[in-house]
Amino acid sequence: MNELLELFLVETRELVQSATEDLLALEAAPGDAEAVNRVFRAFHTLKGSVGLFDYPPWFALLHAAEDGLSAARAGTVVVDANLIDLSLETLDATARWADAIEATERLPGAAATEAGALAERYRSLLARGPTTQVADAAALPGWAAHLVNSLADRGRVPSTAVRYRPRGDCFFAGDDPLSLVRKVPGLLAVSVAPAAPWPPSEEFDAYACNLDIRLLTAAPREEAEAVFRLVGDQVTVVDVPGGARTAAAEAAVAPALDAVVAAVLAEQVRVLAAASGSDTDAGRLEACARAAANALLSAGHDGDAERCRRALERGSDALREAIETILVGGPAKPSPTEGGEPPESSEPLGGDAARTLRVDAARVNALLALVGELVVARNALGHLAARAEAGEDASTLTRAIREADANIGRLSTTLHRSVVSLRLTPLSQVFRRFARPVREAARTLGKDVVLDVEGEDTEADKGIVENLFEPLLHVMRNALDHGLEDAAARRRGGKPDAGHIRIEAGPDGDGIVVTVTDDGRGIDPAFIRRRAVERGLRSAEAVAAMDDGAVVDLIFAPGFSTAETVGALSGRGVGMDAVRAAAERMGGRVSVESRIGLGTVVRLHLPQTIALARIMVVRAGSEAYGVAMDAIVEAVRKPRTGIHAVADGNATVLRGQTVPVVRLVDLLCHGDRSIATQEALLLVVRAAGETVALEVDRFEERIDAVVRPPSGLVGSVPGLAGTTLIGDGRVLLVLDPATMLAGAPTVDRKPREGR
Repeated sequence: MNELLELFLVETRELVQSATEDLLALEAAPGDAEAVNRVFRAFHTLKGSVGLFDYPPWFALLHAAEDGLSAARAGTVVVDANLIDLSLETLDATARWADAIEATERLPGAAATEAGALAERYRSLLARGPTTQVADAAALPGWAAHLVNSLADRGRVPSTAVRYRPRGDCFFAGDDPLSLVRKVPGLLAVSVAPAAPWPPSEEFDAYACNLDIRLLTAAPREEAEAVFRLVGDQVTVVDVPGGARTAAAEAAVAPALDAVVAAVLAEQVRVLAAASGSDTDAGRLEACARAAANALLSAGHDGDAERCRRALERGSDALREAIETILVGGPAKPSPTEGGEPPESSEPLGGDAARTLRVDAARVNALLALVGELVVARNALGHLAARAEAGEDASTLTRAIREADANIGRLSTTLHRSVVSLRLTPLSQVFRRFARPVREAARTLGKDVVLDVEGEDTEADKGIVENLFEPLLHVMRNALDHGLEDAAARRRGGKPDAGHIRIEAGPDGDGIVVTVTDDGRGIDPAFIRRRAVERGLRSAEAVAAMDDGAVVDLIFAPGFSTAETVGALSGRGVGMDAVRAAAERMGGRVSVESRIGLGTVVRLHLPQTIALARIMVVRAGSEAYGVAMDAIVEAVRKPRTGIHAVADGNATVLRGQTVPVVRLVDLLCHGDRSIATQEALLLVVRAAGETVALEVDRFEERIDAVVRPPSGLVGSVPGLAGTTLIGDGRVLLVLDPATMLAGAPTVDRKPREGR
């Protein structure tokens, strides 16, 4: 894919997003003239961008959309749900076609049909306009009727009339009006007149265009409009009544070749016939194809020129056959790769498309400065080596080496963090996408919903931002379907008819927290208890022993749903557990708070980056392991007299709360025995909503490390978060305490008095 097409796709997606937001704003305030202007400009820019490439159905659709929005600006079309829904459907098609082009560089096979249907709906919205089809000859504009009458005695039946009034500065925009006219297929008549009286000679501007060009063609309207697609705002097109294409009109669509052009083509056939198997075949083949295509382009036969270019890809015989067919005026024979449906691809749409990342120039400059400092620090090591070779005192060198090592360590850490910061992306890219699905879901459910967004400027790693939409969408759907009541129920509860959903983001220590809040009915723990027993997720005795917080946490259990029936939005029991799984894949966690009748708050606590982690190295028996600092609540030393046997395990009291104690060597099934000490070293962690103390044999050090996902032999080991390298070159296994402790024993967590 060339660079221009890549830029086009990036710009297209940005315009689709901004136009969608403006259309939704326009729905809330139909009288907002500036919103109408913004939407019109977005469609106009989209049309101009598409016009740079050969996608006629797409261009025709955007041109029809531009006509409809232009009428809305002029007040001749009402800005209502019909126009907004149609424009949103057009943007949906645009987004899908952009994905298809990214994957195959071709529009989908059904694009022309879909574009035609959408364009026809736009035309039906226009009560009257410059491109309206006329019903009879009496309705033709005067300029078109004059041209039609001039053909009355020639037996030719026109199909389309075009009036082209180029802008005065068209030459500076790279337009050539007469060249465009020459490209119109089936040209029957042309009239060129000054658009305004010529000025006096002393005021004459040779670089200002003052033309009014009118023409008739036997070609259908779509072909005529395609020629002028880049100057559509300067063109008026009308259909001529009685434009059924007779044999004469058909002949006019494909006029006979000019004698010079025919001679050029005949010569290329002769050269191709003479060349057979020599070393210069490839060069001759390309030269013949280019010569034939250029000759055809000069005569306005763009389609035939394209046939020659495509035939070149299939070899000498195909090219010669194509040129001979053009010479005798025969129809084109489609090749297996021309026309019809595009070949099926085994790859998903856009699966191997290049991804781009926009970076602030200031961050790149800071990165270059750090690299410069690192080079200086590296040169200092060479100086230390020279001092060592010269026999300098070892103690002095040791101190200098440690200082150099500390400096390089500081620079490498800063450099790593700077590189990671290049991937930081604002969450606005995710938040902006929710207005449309919330609107559609609310309409489906018959609810009035207001969406508020805050903290769009909060940044996170690009990988997190790209993977955040799906889990948030599940949360939003649950809030819409289960959380928010209908208008009647809200009135009975003393609430406004419109429900409110709020998405906000902000910093959370070294990470970020994304919160979704609704003012709906909330989550009733008693109902969750009944439903958990009905679904067989927990026994009646187990749910009775759980506190309300643990019961509410059951909404994240796989297969759990509060819906009575399966609906379009939810009810299948695969929503909230997918949210928790997605958060854990990103190295985060999810929590929920709810009050009956007041609403629910769902929080996703996520790392800001997924590349660098702070690791605590601990020892269990004779082996060292890592535990992410984010997973550790605190590290404490506890006298062994404060650890007691409870049921089948051990427990201690920390800050007035009874906490189970589990030995790491037991979880790892080590043959080694724990080190006997007077104090127990405990890592306090959270697992499945519970606080658990993990006993280790020794705290060693804290390091910054790049944790790689487990793969190979350790890829299927449960409880393993990843691997990293430590300073001596050994591989350190980084543990996932939450997974390891999933089956750990629990104890009564009530506070004990006097402890």
